Amino acid sequence: MIENFKLRVFRIVAETLNYRRAAEELHLTQPAVTAQIKSLEENIGLTLFNRVGRDTTLTPAGETLLLYVRQIEATANDAIAALAPFGGRSSIELSIGASHTIGVYLLPKLLPQLTRQWPKLCLHLIEGSTHEILQSVTTYQVAVGLIEAPAFRPDLKVEKFGEDELVLIVRPDHRWARKESLTAADLGQEPLLLREPGSGMRRFIEEYFDRNGVLQQQLRSTIDMNSTEGIIAAVEAGLGAGFVPSLAVEKASLLGQVKVVPLQDGPIRRHLSIVMLNGPQPKGPTGSLLEILRSYAVGLETADYTSLMAEEAVAAVRGGFETSAISSKTARS
Repeated sequence: MIENFKLRVFRIVAETLNYRRAAEELHLTQPAVTAQIKSLEENIGLTLFNRVGRDTTLTPAGETLLLYVRQIEATANDAIAALAPFGGRSSIELSIGASHTIGVYLLPKLLPQLTRQWPKLCLHLIEGSTHEILQSVTTYQVAVGLIEAPAFRPDLKVEKFGEDELVLIVRPDHRWARKESLTAADLGQEPLLLREPGSGMRRFIEEYFDRNGVLQQQLRSTIDMNSTEGIIAAVEAGLGAGFVPSLAVEKASLLGQVKVVPLQDGPIRRHLSIVMLNGPQPKGPTGSLLEILRSYAVGLETADYTSLMAEEAVAAVRGGFETSAISSKTARS
């Protein structure tokens, strides 16, 4: 990575707000990290961190510098990508921010295409809520954001690349499993497993009930869970019926662990979107990723693509996929 080492040390300390963890990530001693920060502060004549006891926070000057350091790193990475066709040997980094469903269930199917095109690529995956991903894009923490909720931001480019459906699932032996379809009113007869109040997925489900005149009080009971995986596991255990993204339930459905029941008043769809800073069309790995995502969108419109994705899901059950170096950070979605 073409960057001033002191700035790199600063960025990692600024993002972790922990000198010990920064030292581990940099493979340095903690005193060496402290010395680098002290030297940087002396060079620019400003205090970058507030240190009170064991707590470390950024000063306003530190927050400003962090934004510029991330821009410098992004520009340096673009330069490395531009030199790759000439035989450049430096590794290229790409940071991607993704909301939970995309990061866990969609990207693993698409990233092998990217790493085949860019064998020296080092990927950094950051998972978070839509708000957190948008913030990561605007602060240059990630080059590309992938979200599931609507975003209306004039300072960002937002491009739809697909759709995901929120589906109702039950155990294969549940009395609804043989139903051709259910109405919104029917769902009041069974306990429903839903994501926690305030989550994007929960809002889509609540809007579905509102559109179809079903009040919260008419539901028999709801069980709130803070993870999609928890809902699937609870449905498999017979705790009730649950709403989950169709992308998340492909494996369980193919293995016969759950059954998807169609909704008469549905489907409940949400757009999958690419979010980037305004500017010229990116090249290098970022440009390649955008092409892959756009091809995915085009593929959804063809009849053969559904079977292709099903085959990929079966392959994922049997083996998984390999990529070059991938690091991942997870935030609450």
